[in-house]
Amino acid sequence: MVDKSYRDEIESLLVDVFEPAGYQITQGVTLDPVPESVQYQGLRFSLNDKRIVYRKGKLTSDRPGAFLAVWQRPLSASMHVNKTSDAIKPDKPNKPIPLTASELDYLLIQVESHSPVLEEHDAATNPSTKFKSKRGLFIFPISILIEKGIVSSPKHKGKAGFRVFPPWSQDRGDVGTKVFSESGKKTQRWQLTFFVAIDDNGAIDAREVNKLLT
Repeated sequence: MVDKSYRDEIESLLVDVFEPAGYQITQGVTLDPVPESVQYQGLRFSLNDKRIVYRKGKLTSDRPGAFLAVWQRPLSASMHVNKTSDAIKPDKPNKPIPLTASELDYLLIQVESHSPVLEEHDAATNPSTKFKSKRGLFIFPISILIEKGIVSSPKHKGKAGFRVFPPWSQDRGDVGTKVFSESGKKTQRWQLTFFVAIDDNGAIDAREVNKLLT
């Protein structure tokens, strides 16, 4: 049985951080209806009547950054492209389809990494290693999700999943498939515009949140 306590953790984050910044939970935090989304702690809720889809990025051992899936199930087996809709639908009934531009206002992605840090007093002779946690949130508005082709719209078919690169991504590896590619760095540059850090006490700069949610 999957532990779904992450719903309560995110609700606490909203109450402790977002509500003091002036945001109200106008639709309660619920589990994403796609069962596979539990791998990415998929949730849905609303803040100040803005519809939000939430995911937690999943670290992979062979590549920098974190991966997440954002998709839904087709409603019927006879879906085709609808020219009057904002979504491009597939013909195959079991194939995951991207979220549509009309379904959400923001995509929130929490990322976390544990980077090894040497204890200074032992570094010269017998180094021991401790882990320092790095956390943060990407807050992507629907406008950038449309522009980058992440959600389904008249111009793009959308993506079922994609990778995010927090500020510390360049710390992960320097050989083989762990190389932080130039395309990854290019993606990171536009993504960091929408990133806000979570400090060691679990606090977020309310001014940064306000800039991204207004």
